[in-house]
Amino acid sequence: MRECNIEKIRDVFEKSRKVAIVSHKNADPDAFFSAYALQKLLEKINAKAKAVFLFPESVSSITRKLLENLGFNIPYVKKYSDDLGAFDTIIIVDTGSPEQLGEFLKIIGESEVVLIDHHYTHDFFRNRAYLCVDSQARSTAEIVYKLFEEFNIPLDKEVALSLLIAILYDTRQFSIARPETLRISANLLEKVGDLREILKLFRTTMDISEKIARLKAAMRMDLYRANDILIVISDVGAYEASAARALLELGADVAFIVSENDTIRVSVRAKEEFVKRTGIHLGKDVMVELGEALGGTGGGHDVAAGAEGRNVSKEYVKGKIVEILSRKLRNKGLNIVNLKP
Repeated sequence: MRECNIEKIRDVFEKSRKVAIVSHKNADPDAFFSAYALQKLLEKINAKAKAVFLFPESVSSITRKLLENLGFNIPYVKKYSDDLGAFDTIIIVDTGSPEQLGEFLKIIGESEVVLIDHHYTHDFFRNRAYLCVDSQARSTAEIVYKLFEEFNIPLDKEVALSLLIAILYDTRQFSIARPETLRISANLLEKVGDLREILKLFRTTMDISEKIARLKAAMRMDLYRANDILIVISDVGAYEASAARALLELGADVAFIVSENDTIRVSVRAKEEFVKRTGIHLGKDVMVELGEALGGTGGGHDVAAGAEGRNVSKEYVKGKIVEILSRKLRNKGLNIVNLKP
């Protein structure tokens, strides 16, 4: 793994008693099932540790559907309360920036903090947590699998299934897998069984609200061109990541989606070809700067990232996206032109 303090993490796990396992808002399957597997790992290392799952603003619709299809009933907390009390250990999973923890950022206090993640690591975590991160990994589940290997703890069928589901989700069913992803997945599949049966778990009918969000994103989009690279910026009230993916399917190379609720959020998705051609890492090179400009934080992967802030308008955010991306592309010899409707 790129950066992992195995001995310190083992030490923290062995002495833990009250543990919070927390992930990003609306936890996707990689976040949820990686957290679940980590809780099982912690149990094997330290039977005295008692863990609670904290998923700010609940879990995503696809996570709920998978849990339903699996018949898993795993309790979790979705809103902060003083009744939670203090934790001696906090394990943060699949989270690129502190803003993504929402209200649960309050629980950190004086606790020991461990970050297990595959995003660009925000300075807040780098200065506060013991890290086990690998930005080359295609999912956090790959890192969790390697922790089982490092600690020489065998995986049971349920944990193997959880990790494989997480990998399938974050790699878009292996479409962006690296060789190491496939090695890990092959080992997991030996414990789990038929891949076709697992893939059936992902079959869902898209909710009408998600369909509307995708169509609204297309209706509201601003279109830009940098040579033959097409960039779109739009806004919706929900399903930001899904809307961004839909715009890529329509033909965009990069899609930024802005949404506003209690905070202002930006989700961006890009095609692999965009990153290869420009060398721009959207999480590190664009969204970190955007998050700071919005008075919040940002980060993520090269092709999938996000930022969050407060007290700014959507129009300001859209203008700031164009400003930052224009500067990054200009450094590559490309100029952005607004394609008027």
